[in-house]
Amino acid sequence: MNKITLATLTVALLLSAANAAAATDPDFDRLDTNKDGLISWPEYAAKNPKSGRLDPRRIFDNVDTNRDGYIDTAEFAEMKRRRDKRKP
Repeated sequence: MNKITLATLTVALLLSAANAAAATDPDFDRLDTNKDGLISWPEYAAKNPKSGRLDPRRIFDNVDTNRDGYIDTAEFAEMKRRRDKRKP
């Protein structure tokens, strides 16, 4: 097996594992209303209306670290990891 094929399979496996983990996350499921494995800005905004001093668009943009316009399972898991780390 050549290196490119092996690398491609490795990436596919990692993405699959991340999707499987997110599929069991009720928070991700609540936001991913079309169940495509990604949270778009309209999906996020519909579930997180602006209130108080927290701007949902700013939160969304901070979680969307690869700037593709979607929050994927890995970005969501990382956001939750950072959030949980901050809790006392």
